[in-house]
Amino acid sequence: MPFELREVTSDARFDDIVPLQWVSYETPHNGFFLLFCPPPGDGPNARADSMQESKERQIQWHHADPSSRWIEVVDLDTGKTVGAALWNVYESDPFAKPSPALTAYWWPEGDGRKFADMALAQWFGPRAERMRKPHLLLTMCFVHPDYRRQGAGSLLTRWGTEKADEMGLEAFVESTDDGEPLYAKHGFAVMNEFNLDPTVPDPSKEWMRLREEIMPMHGYFMWRPVGGKYEKGKTVIPWEMKV
Repeated sequence: MPFELREVTSDARFDDIVPLQWVSYETPHNGFFLLFCPPPGDGPNARADSMQESKERQIQWHHADPSSRWIEVVDLDTGKTVGAALWNVYESDPFAKPSPALTAYWWPEGDGRKFADMALAQWFGPRAERMRKPHLLLTMCFVHPDYRRQGAGSLLTRWGTEKADEMGLEAFVESTDDGEPLYAKHGFAVMNEFNLDPTVPDPSKEWMRLREEIMPMHGYFMWRPVGGKYEKGKTVIPWEMKV
C-alpha cells in the first residue's frame, strides 16, 4: 500500500489524528499517554468528551509552541491517516529561561492530578540537564495497530532525523519498549532506562487504583548525535562533559 508523508497545516486534521492517537496508545497499553489523556469516566459520553478535550488542548499547545511540527502518514489507497508524530524543532536552548514546571491541569483536582504531576516531574526532570543545545525532540509517534511494521513509523521518524542532519543538530526521544527498536534503526542510542513511579506515604485507595490502571511506565532515554553515528565509549556525550 502506498503511503504519503504530510505536514499537518490545518486544525481539521486533528479530527482524524486524535482518535487514531487514542487507538494506537491503547494497543498495547501506554501509561505515558494516560498522563496526558486521563482515563475517561463511566458515563455514555465520557470517552467522546475526554477525546474532544484532549483534541482541543493539543491544538492549543500546537499553536502556542513555535517548535511544534505535526506530521501524518496517509494511506493513498484509502485516504486514511494511519500514523502521526509530533516533532519539536528547537533552534535554541529551550531551558535558557526558567519556566514553571508543567502541571497536569487537565486532570480533575485530587489524587489523579497529584499522581500525574509527580510522574511528569520524574519524566521531564532530566530534560533540563541534557537538552540544553539546539535539537529536535520526537515528542510522540504512533501508528494504527493494523498498519504497524509496514514503514509508516520509519517515515515519521525519518522526517525528523533528516531535518536534524540538515540543521546539524542532535535529536532525542523518550521511547517505550515497543518503539526502541524502530528508533535504534534510525540512529538513536539508549542512554539509560527509566521507570516513572509516583509514590507517597500512606497512599489512598484512589492513588493505588491509579497505579493499577496506569502503571507500568518503563522507557528508554535515547539520543541521536549529529549525523546519527554513535559508538559506545567513543562518541562524546555532551551533558557528561566536564566544564
